[in-house]
Amino acid sequence: MIEELSIRNVALIDKLHLELSPGLNVLTGETGAGKSVILQAVGLALGERGIAGVVRSGESNAKVQITVALPPDHPMWQRLGDSELIDELDAADPLFLSRQISGSGRSRCHVNEGAVNLRLMREVGDLLVDIHGQHDHQSLFRSEVHLDLLDAFGGLEKQRAKMEQKYNGIQNIQQQLHSHTQIMEQSQRERELLEYQSKELDEAELQENEEESLDEERRILSNAENLSEAANLVYEQLYGEGQPDSAILEVLRNVSGSVSKLEELDKRLKELSERLNSAMYELEDVAHQARDYRDSVEFNPYRLSEIEDRLNLIYQLKRKYGMSIPEILVYQAEIEKKLNDLQFGSEYTEELTADLATAIDEAQELAINLSEKRRTAASKLQKLVEKELYTLGMEKSVFQVLVQPVPSESGLLQLENDRFELRSHGMDRVEFLISPNVGSEPQPLANIASGGEISRVMLALKTILARIDNIPTMIYDEIDVGIGGQTADVVGEKLKELANFRQVLCITHLPQIACLADRHFRVEKFVKENQTFITAKQLTTKERVEEIARMHGGELTDATMARARELLR
Repeated sequence: MIEELSIRNVALIDKLHLELSPGLNVLTGETGAGKSVILQAVGLALGERGIAGVVRSGESNAKVQITVALPPDHPMWQRLGDSELIDELDAADPLFLSRQISGSGRSRCHVNEGAVNLRLMREVGDLLVDIHGQHDHQSLFRSEVHLDLLDAFGGLEKQRAKMEQKYNGIQNIQQQLHSHTQIMEQSQRERELLEYQSKELDEAELQENEEESLDEERRILSNAENLSEAANLVYEQLYGEGQPDSAILEVLRNVSGSVSKLEELDKRLKELSERLNSAMYELEDVAHQARDYRDSVEFNPYRLSEIEDRLNLIYQLKRKYGMSIPEILVYQAEIEKKLNDLQFGSEYTEELTADLATAIDEAQELAINLSEKRRTAASKLQKLVEKELYTLGMEKSVFQVLVQPVPSESGLLQLENDRFELRSHGMDRVEFLISPNVGSEPQPLANIASGGEISRVMLALKTILARIDNIPTMIYDEIDVGIGGQTADVVGEKLKELANFRQVLCITHLPQIACLADRHFRVEKFVKENQTFITAKQLTTKERVEEIARMHGGELTDATMARARELLR
């Protein structure tokens, strides 16, 4: 529970310190006195979103701190123990939760001396305090709230979490399947083109260095006559066919003979003679090769035409698929991969479809099981709410909790011949129905309940849920809106009863509720040095009489004071 509340520089609050009772704490005061500002400050310390202008004018920052005392087995200790931000915690010591907000909106949160992030602060706050605002009873008009309340009552959070996890898995598979189907459809439209291109390139049977080789062969075939004539000229000049006297080899033979004679006279010319003979033999070989090359030169117009056609095909393929044969071969490999992907893509579609069917079957089993447990919990909740409503002055009311699957022609779930929607919370739509009068059929709360009745239904539900959860503190911001007279008496008694096992902090304008407080605080505004301040103080017995008299009649008269004393007694 919250033992102490300290507020500095929040809105019109300069400095405020309240020590709360473990039972029923009541805040009263004129309309606009600032009671809700105090509750908003509590919300800030519990991780709620900050409001604009929260820092008091002229100040650099605002700070709220609450002191909490909890039993050692409360789940909050485990949540904080899981956090690496908190080093040392002792359940025997008070826990300090504080939040400081700067004028720019930035905030710093601390648990004892350890800094924590706002998300953790909010999680801790959800475990400590249940805040019920003055307009929260209107949430009972929404069926999704009915579902949440029923699941909380039935302790179905774990089953619902499994259901949500399975539903998210189905959503993920559906997204994958949708994305893959789109890719497949897009690729399918390209299949004919890809197959045509693949066939064209397969038939071409391109080789990596083919173009260079063909270019060389074409150059030779195109110049066959010139090559033959040049080779023949080399041969004739070396051998001198028809003119042997002018042949180079004949001249070299004569020269060699002369050198040989000289060698006989001077042995030092032996090397020269050998070199000359070697050159002559080499030239003879060159002449023979030139003759053989001349005889081998092919005059083949048909082959030249084949080469021209092949190079023209390569040129056309280069225009389509790449700047060179290696680039074309890379593109060909990519085509083959895409065609393979299309083949395996169909198999992946079948695999995803099978996974989706399995996940839906598993989700259906979870949803049916969760629905059955909700019906069991609904039966129990109906009886308990009717019992609470009886004590709240609605003894003739009939309360029903309707649990039904939501029909849908395109729903994922199929039971017998009907299809139903699947949502993250399961297959059910839950709605609270009420018949406040004998003889009338139960109707949705929005159709039948008055403001006072809906407030009492909410209080009944909160009272029931408070008995089964671990949240130690409940805050009610003007839950008494729309009620009065005898109803106000029974609501006050219910809050007092609730305070026997939960700490309750309540803002009220009803003296019937205020008189039951274990600790009563009056909130008021005052002006000092042209500045407005909000303050609150715990009332003494005499001050309580005056405050309740003011709430009852507006003016302090003997009659209102007597009525206040009577209420307090």
